[in-house]
Amino acid sequence: MHEQKDGHPMHATKLSKQIDPPDNPWDPGTPLRPFVTPLAVLHPVKMGDAITIDIAATTALIHPDLPEIAAWGYGVPGGATSPGPLLEAAAGNATTVTWRNRLDASLYQRDPNRPVPTLPFSTAVVDDPDGDNDSVQNYLGSEGGVPEKMPLAPLGWTSTHLHGGHSASDADGWPENMIPAGGQQVSFYANTYDNVDIALGKVGALLWYHDHAMNGTRCHVYSGLAGGYILRDQAERDLGLPTTPEEGEIVAIIQDRNIDAVDGQIRFLHKTTPDTGEFFGPLTLVNGKLWPQLSLRPATYRLRLLNGSNARAYRLHLVTVDRSSTGDQPPEVRVHHDVLRIIGSDGGLLWKAAPVAPRSALTLAPAERLDVLVDLSGFAPGTQLYLINSAEAPFGGGKVPTAAQLNSLWHKGDRPGRNPFPWVLRLDVDPDAELRGMDQPAGAFDGVELNAAFRRTVHGLTPHPAHDAAPEISIEGHEHHLILLAETDPPGHLYVQELVEDANGDIALRLPTDTETKKYRVDGWMVGDQTSSETRVAFDDHVGIRPQLGQWQVFRFVNTTGDTHPLHIHQSQFQTLGSAAGQIAYADALGNNIYDPASRTATAPLLPLPEPGRSYDTAEITGWKDTIRVDPGNVVSVAIRFDVPGRYVYHCHVLEHEDTQMMRPIVVTVVPMDDGTPMQM
Repeated sequence: MHEQKDGHPMHATKLSKQIDPPDNPWDPGTPLRPFVTPLAVLHPVKMGDAITIDIAATTALIHPDLPEIAAWGYGVPGGATSPGPLLEAAAGNATTVTWRNRLDASLYQRDPNRPVPTLPFSTAVVDDPDGDNDSVQNYLGSEGGVPEKMPLAPLGWTSTHLHGGHSASDADGWPENMIPAGGQQVSFYANTYDNVDIALGKVGALLWYHDHAMNGTRCHVYSGLAGGYILRDQAERDLGLPTTPEEGEIVAIIQDRNIDAVDGQIRFLHKTTPDTGEFFGPLTLVNGKLWPQLSLRPATYRLRLLNGSNARAYRLHLVTVDRSSTGDQPPEVRVHHDVLRIIGSDGGLLWKAAPVAPRSALTLAPAERLDVLVDLSGFAPGTQLYLINSAEAPFGGGKVPTAAQLNSLWHKGDRPGRNPFPWVLRLDVDPDAELRGMDQPAGAFDGVELNAAFRRTVHGLTPHPAHDAAPEISIEGHEHHLILLAETDPPGHLYVQELVEDANGDIALRLPTDTETKKYRVDGWMVGDQTSSETRVAFDDHVGIRPQLGQWQVFRFVNTTGDTHPLHIHQSQFQTLGSAAGQIAYADALGNNIYDPASRTATAPLLPLPEPGRSYDTAEITGWKDTIRVDPGNVVSVAIRFDVPGRYVYHCHVLEHEDTQMMRPIVVTVVPMDDGTPMQM
């Protein structure tokens, strides 16, 4: 919904000593201080055969200088929190979760006598005349904006989805299967991994649960309806990895927020602009606390990161700040990625641990997770390390900043990139800290096979693989699905549209792997029919993807917009194919989109560029994913195999995109149903 500007400045010019924190709206004239709030350590709630979780109104205390703020949350009866409790299930042990909607009301437009639910946050759409230099989204408060109109949002109706879960369709949180206040959703979770029938097991996945109500997800998740869900495996303990906070496992749910002073109260604020419908807040919460601090021993810790934001991506760096400089010289920011090892992603542990290069980062689009070892054994007591974010908003997959740019970011922020305060979390090295961590250095896991069942998906097995190459599995006999990610021009409604080859089609496209340009049309629409595609019914159009149970599928996502889209596929984990994305030219010389999803026509052929798209991270090559970043102009192919029949969805996980129905159904069939064979009765 926002036109991505390349090359926004993060220049190392004359620097101030530090960024001034924002003014505290509860106590004007005083700063909202960072790193004074202890991180809320999430202790897992171990689930047995059954558990009841309530969805209810609650409050959140995000900072000691602010009052409690109204929110919605999940929790055991009488104990709702925001975010919700960290649930833990033993892998393979089934659990029935009863999600009870205990909100005060649910919207019911046809009955004016019913109570109307009140969102726990305010909304504001604010004009943004200087958006490319210093957006109004960088500032706290509504600034004279008007409340957002949400006529299609089913406020108070809930449908809880276990994101990343290997769930039957009736337990998946189908967006339209909404539960009103007073009702309940009973979900049976087998707590298994997908595709174990072909020995593709996973280990130790961090999933998460959140509301998934049609057109209401952005509101309900922003209200606080989200929480972590761990599948625990004995293999984690066998590897010596921490599996409790006391041992050094720390789950960190990262979310951005804005706040406003309204009628003598502090409320969360969902602030957008006419040109940017996505929410980007200037405040970063970790486990519901604003810019928190955590004391840790000089040991190794397992940091499990989850991006639970509506739209903001994070590109995280672990740094220290040398404050020994004098005069006009600002403190120096130093990167310490050598103490990091990535050991897991969305679907659990990687094949082997992956180092993090100095000119690299821990990148998380909305819904993505990373499992990271942080080795603090080499730091002296009293050392302070900072996790900072360098990702611009909206994210476009730009280059990782240089050391000089990170230094500038620390001192000035990135206001053109809607990242005015890059702070996320401070780690303080303290030998007496409560959480003891591991004695083994992170480097002790180098070369260790973490998931023996991992197989790299390939079109054809490598005849003579290198001795240190990951084992492979062939996806021979797979089906292809070509999907455009598109936006009306100027920036507006977003679509996912499935293409089928048609010699008379209005869309000319040559993929980077093709030798010739082919013609396509949007599945479900006839050639020449240019009736406007209505965003409000896009989800309910013709079901174009009907995978057969147990057959490999290749989804090829082609991004014709200026933003990165995190694509999430329900039910099964998947892998990227190859080591890098392809890339096409999606805009003309004037910067206008070549493809128009409303009329389903292109003004010129969509052609590949000579340079490739982004290189995949190691965690996207030697691990399993359920959400993948598709950068502007990129062509990303993933291999997935569905092993449970039923109705599911795939969608962009920018929630403001998902709620404008940048989402489509999938029906997994037991027998093929799209080969043209007449049905036999």
